[in-house]
Order: sequence, then C-alpha cells, then structure tokens
Amino acid sequence: MNEIIVGVDRSATSRHAAFKAANFAVSLGKPLHLVMAVSRSKPMSGGSGGDSFQTDWLTDAEQFLDALSGELPAKQITRTVSVSDPATAMCEEAQRLQATMIVVGNRRVQGISRVLGAVATDVARQATCDVYIANTAADPTD
Repeated sequence: MNEIIVGVDRSATSRHAAFKAANFAVSLGKPLHLVMAVSRSKPMSGGSGGDSFQTDWLTDAEQFLDALSGELPAKQITRTVSVSDPATAMCEEAQRLQATMIVVGNRRVQGISRVLGAVATDVARQATCDVYIANTAADPTD
C-alpha cells in the first residue's frame, strides 16, 4: 500500500505528470498506480455495440497503460481504468489503496478555468492524502 497515484490520459501534460510521479515513486521506494478515466460513450478504438464495444475501449485503455508503464522509470506499477470522472477516479483509488500522494498535472489550472474547476482543483478538494500538482510545462523526465 501507500502508492503514488497519477491520473493519465493521452495528453502530453499527463505524460509529464506520469514521469514526475514515477520519479517520486522511485525516490520514495513506493509503488506507482496509474489511473485512467475513460468514457464508454466515446470509442477509443472503434467496435460495434454491446460487449464488443466495451471490450474495445477497455482493451485500448489497457494497451495504452501497458505502453506507458514500459516507459516509466518506476519498477512497481499497477493500474486502473475507471469510468468515473478523472478527479473522482484518482481520489477513490487513493483512498482504496491508502495512497501516500496523488500527482496531477496542471493543465487548465490557469485563468478562468481555475474558477470553473480543473481536474487538479477537483483532486485537491476531494483528496484524503497529499496532492502534488506537477508543472507539466517542464521536461517530462525531470
């Protein structure tokens, strides 16, 4: 337990946050847990109706997480694919795993969206553990 949680999607800012979280995990000797929130209403890889559609989006998300896991410096990596909103998914996983911290990128934390509720802001409000908001404009391997 005591994982470092990081929410990921296919964005460059998410990738930066994932590398930051992986570096924390390595430095602190903690496992890393990737959380990817997806929507069943938007197919990631196509498919046709019913269960085959669900399999396609789930398989696609898992393949993405497998590939990302292979690039990160952390050795102990687990993952979850969730159909919740990103902030809720990260916070629920952090609570379930009794996480040490949640790392989230700072995309859309500037300007008017700060008032409207960016994912980082929502995580900071909901989290029961420490939250680190990563500067995603920096080099992802820092």
